Amino acid sequence: MQALDKIYGSLFDNIVNPILYAFSAACFVYFLYGVFMFILAKHNGTDDEIAKGKKHMLWGLIGLVIIYSAGSVYTFITGLFN
Repeated sequence: MQALDKIYGSLFDNIVNPILYAFSAACFVYFLYGVFMFILAKHNGTDDEIAKGKKHMLWGLIGLVIIYSAGSVYTFITGLFN
C-alpha cells in the first residue's frame, strides 16, 4: 500500500498540480481580460461590449471555482484514505 501511495503522490505532484496551476492561471487571465474589456467598454463602448466583458468575467470566475473545487475534492478524498 505504501508503494501505491508513493505512485499517487508522485503522479499528483508532477502531473496534476502543474495542470491545475496552468488552468488556474488561464482562468485568472481570462477574468482579467474581461475586467479590462468591461472598463474600456464602460468608458467609451457600447452595451454589447459591456455585456461581453461581463460574460468573460463570469466565465473566468466559474472556471476558477470549478478548478479549486476539483482540487478540494481531491484533497478531501485523499485525506479520507490516509
